[in-house]
Amino acid sequence: MGVSLNPSAILSGQGIDVNTVVQQILAAHSGQLSVWQGQQTTLATQNGLLAGMENNLINLKTAIAALADPTGALTAQAATSSQPGILTGTAQSSAIAGTHQIIVTSLATAGTLYTNPIAAGANASILPAGATGGDLQLQVGGAGGVTHDIPLTQGSNDTLNTLAHYINTQSGANNWGVTATVVSDTNGSRLALFSQSTGSAGALAITTNTSTGTLYTADLASADTSILPNGQSSGDIQLQIGGSSGTNVDLPITPGSNDTLNTLSNYINTQSATNNWGLTATVVQDSGGYHLAIDSSAQGPAGALAVTANTTILTTTPNPATNLTFDAPVGGANSVLSIDGVPFNSSSNTVTGAIQGVTLNLVSQSPSNPVTLTVGADTTQISNAVNNFVSAYNAVVSTINTQYVVDPTGSIPAPPLEGDSSLRSLQASMLTDAGFSIGGNSGLVNLASMGINMNNDGTLTIGSTPPQDSHSSGQTFAQILAANPSAVVNFFQNASATGFANNFNADLTNLTDSTQGPLNVDLAQKQAQQLDLSASITSFQSQLLIEQTQLTQQYDAVNASLQSYPLLLQAITETLGSMSTSSTGSTSSSSPTLTSGL
Repeated sequence: MGVSLNPSAILSGQGIDVNTVVQQILAAHSGQLSVWQGQQTTLATQNGLLAGMENNLINLKTAIAALADPTGALTAQAATSSQPGILTGTAQSSAIAGTHQIIVTSLATAGTLYTNPIAAGANASILPAGATGGDLQLQVGGAGGVTHDIPLTQGSNDTLNTLAHYINTQSGANNWGVTATVVSDTNGSRLALFSQSTGSAGALAITTNTSTGTLYTADLASADTSILPNGQSSGDIQLQIGGSSGTNVDLPITPGSNDTLNTLSNYINTQSATNNWGLTATVVQDSGGYHLAIDSSAQGPAGALAVTANTTILTTTPNPATNLTFDAPVGGANSVLSIDGVPFNSSSNTVTGAIQGVTLNLVSQSPSNPVTLTVGADTTQISNAVNNFVSAYNAVVSTINTQYVVDPTGSIPAPPLEGDSSLRSLQASMLTDAGFSIGGNSGLVNLASMGINMNNDGTLTIGSTPPQDSHSSGQTFAQILAANPSAVVNFFQNASATGFANNFNADLTNLTDSTQGPLNVDLAQKQAQQLDLSASITSFQSQLLIEQTQLTQQYDAVNASLQSYPLLLQAITETLGSMSTSSTGSTSSSSPTLTSGL
């Protein structure tokens, strides 16, 4: 289309619209740009479709790989319980198909140990009057287990709350596997210990419960009677302070010097003050007579006192227990069951190793109710894997089909990839792979023989096999799988890798190859074309920009000339007029006038 101008407007001094003129000229030159941009839009659409199809193809490869995996869903085993309320089971692929009779006599339990209530509450000291410390020995794991020492120190861990905190701290730091809590009710507060393990390894027991800090001797009739045996001229007492790792002090007994309760008491106090033993000895009278009481100023384990050697008639009495009274331990027993008449014990309610490849989960005990556990192919996983394959396959085929829709009227534009050869090649591969068959295999030789049928559009439907006669109906895939799971698996995969899924997986490996796969090759070519077009468009637009600059300069000059034309015409007219007036020629002639009419 040419550029049109209005002569009357131009010669009137209005000039021209330079921008409009330049744009009209450029528009006449930029037709190729529109063609390239349209091609680029088409390529972008095609690339998007190809990328989507490639993604569907990869999803199909994942689904097929699952069917070809020798350790995947098709070889999965399941353990089905006739009474899930008593036990359930899971099976690995190594499990052997079969049926088992199981009786759960008892469940594995965690050990529990708790005290009688302390009426004074959880913050009252559990040490008896006069005691500055104590000791608890906690046994975990029964007689053959481990014993943990719990030293009690006045003001540190001698209440239920502080003792529970101490036990939890020590258990966490030293892997005791025990949790302590304080439980309070209307009767008071009690300490409860729970094993973190079930079975005999979690059995709990208190083997020692004693206070420390004061050592008592048995009563004598008099505090001034010699403690040496008759005929013995001397004696000796070895006193241990601070437990087995503490200090041993020697108390030699001399007749007439320190061989009575009163003189021995004075001797101990003198030696303690001199040698910083931290002991105080007193003679106590009660209804039974007189006895010696030795107190340590140290608290906790450091104040533990014991006589390790003694050649006198004095005897020590056991220190009183703490104010804690522990009830009989509960739990800490193994589970007891029988499998096909063979007895089993387990420290856990999750039992492994009793049946090859099977894990049993004991839910409740029921000695009088045998449970039937059936181990066999996991038909649920197999069905899910086949369904995933059919869905992924149909997604690929359906997407391809959208590019081959024919409109007889021609009113609908052809699909973007209708003429794409790679799509035709992929469609042919899909149909060939879906029609794969093997020989023998109890008649399960192809998809149709298992009730997986191909529709007219190439997609698949899980339905049923054709009836063998007019009096029977076909079998569904679920029925075929239940009746002969090994043949179903053998169709899809086998040791020689010649099954349906083995073949399809090999083909999909080639089809989805990142550099050689047909869709990826096609996509790479179209992306290269896009880059070439982008370069051409950029170059052409640069040329148009240069031309626009040149045209603008050119027509700006023209416009300036046209806008000055009326002034030039007026100047010429005035010049000619003045020339006529000054002339002495004929009086009848008039002055000439110039006009723009041409």
